[in-house]
Amino acid sequence: MQEKIKLTVELPRVFASLSDVSEKALPGEMEKLLALDLVRVRALTYTRAAELLGISQAEFISYLSAHGVSIFRFAPDELLDEVGS
Repeated sequence: MQEKIKLTVELPRVFASLSDVSEKALPGEMEKLLALDLVRVRALTYTRAAELLGISQAEFISYLSAHGVSIFRFAPDELLDEVGS
């Protein structure tokens, strides 16, 4: 099991209603969003992020997709090769 840190964060209550996430679910959502951002900037792989979150890779891939983050990484020239310039 990974060592954890405990954070206390105060947010405006309206964030919960605007985000469509219950107050009870906000800590977990914030954890997922941090993992998502770490994957987006390539500091963490999606497989490791899913493992740290304690969810399946499929569930995390779906979460990434819902937030516009792809698990596929292509350099522009590689992408052209893949799609056939």
